[in-house]
Amino acid sequence: MSLFIVLEGIDGAGTTTQTALLRDRLQADGQPAIQTFEPTNGPIGVMIRQMLSKRIVLPSHTQDAPSEPVTRETLAALFAADRLDHCAALIEPSINAKNHIISDRYLHSSLAYQGDIEEGDTVDYSWIMQLNSRAKVPDVTFFLKIDLETSLARISQRGAARDIYETREKLERLITRYDEVMEMLSTRGDHIVTIDATQSIDAIHTSIWQHISHLQK
Repeated sequence: MSLFIVLEGIDGAGTTTQTALLRDRLQADGQPAIQTFEPTNGPIGVMIRQMLSKRIVLPSHTQDAPSEPVTRETLAALFAADRLDHCAALIEPSINAKNHIISDRYLHSSLAYQGDIEEGDTVDYSWIMQLNSRAKVPDVTFFLKIDLETSLARISQRGAARDIYETREKLERLITRYDEVMEMLSTRGDHIVTIDATQSIDAIHTSIWQHISHLQK
């Protein structure tokens, strides 16, 4: 049985590392597996990455006003479009060809990140869910859960420029958002496995592999 597997978590949780390890483990076990990610490297995904890195911004209306990032609503719509393209171009064909497909981020990220609003306001997840209503549901999602300080430390170790979400204030809110999202999707019946991602890389991978092995029995 081919599986559609997603790894999720805030920045620094290790989703990219664990996606690659799982792909390699499946392939070593003789099971065809393809690694992918969101935003994708397709035309919409490339545009999203430029927005996240502030290479594409809202225009300034006065000479002295700083440029502003694009709105959450714009990003949410583009992420949904990129996801549907991702499903049509890679995810569905791969599964139909009997390959496992492992995605570093998916719908859960849209709900958490585009649902990021100031404290005290109510998040309306329904619009984002509607935008993504035709996206394929994963067979299993591994939620790699870490605390704020671990996230910030790992982001700093990368040494790369930070995107618009990688600040202490936003990451702190995102931890809350992810918990809300995972509870909401679990309630609707999604298969979500929460893993303590402050463990070693090997311990996290072992836990993921044990769950995958159980699913295949």
